[in-house]
Amino acid sequence: MKKKTVTALCWLAVAVCMGVIFYFSAQPAEVSQSVSDDFAFAFNLPFGSFIIRKAAHFLEFAGLSVLIFNALHSTCGKFRPFTSFIITAAYALTDEIHQIFVDGRACRFFDWTVDCSGAAAALIFVSLIIYISGKNKRRCSDDR
Repeated sequence: MKKKTVTALCWLAVAVCMGVIFYFSAQPAEVSQSVSDDFAFAFNLPFGSFIIRKAAHFLEFAGLSVLIFNALHSTCGKFRPFTSFIITAAYALTDEIHQIFVDGRACRFFDWTVDCSGAAAALIFVSLIIYISGKNKRRCSDDR
């Protein structure tokens, strides 16, 4: 597959993820609460919808940050975890601002920090994997 096609697909994945986040953020508070409660009930989880909602924030933005990281790598050929984090944090901020205009929702600094924590955790994890795999590759080539 051509590099331009791969790069376009990487950015398309970013756009789709952002669209999904926007869709969930556009749900009124009652709908969002109901979805969280249904999820907790379906999986017989011992904790309430507050934890589920914060975990969803964390995981949504963890995934988005990895997709952005991948798209940036495909575009410029370098690993850019800090740039990926900044873009993800900026989108998380726009997501919180968007929620001001949704019934029963609000712009919360705490939610933004949860979003950013998810992004940071995912990018640290991916960076460690890349570092360790690079170190193993160098060790294997030194053994030859």
